[in-house]
Amino acid sequence: KPIVGLELLKDFVYEDGKWTDGSLYDPKSGKKYSGNMSMKCNDVLNMRGYIGVSLIGRTEVWKRVK
Repeated sequence: KPIVGLELLKDFVYEDGKWTDGSLYDPKSGKKYSGNMSMKCNDVLNMRGYIGVSLIGRTEVWKRVK
């Protein structure tokens, strides 16, 4: 699939300063994962992708470009 316009983050619900119950799509592997996101500060987003239980997964950090 072409990456431009591809929906990578989907169905997140904002509650208590966090986005939960969403899904993340990895375009390299073609796999879909459950996920949660939270802002560490105004310029840093922590995303946690996992299968099944949140303890077994990976956290990715996105930093805002200035």
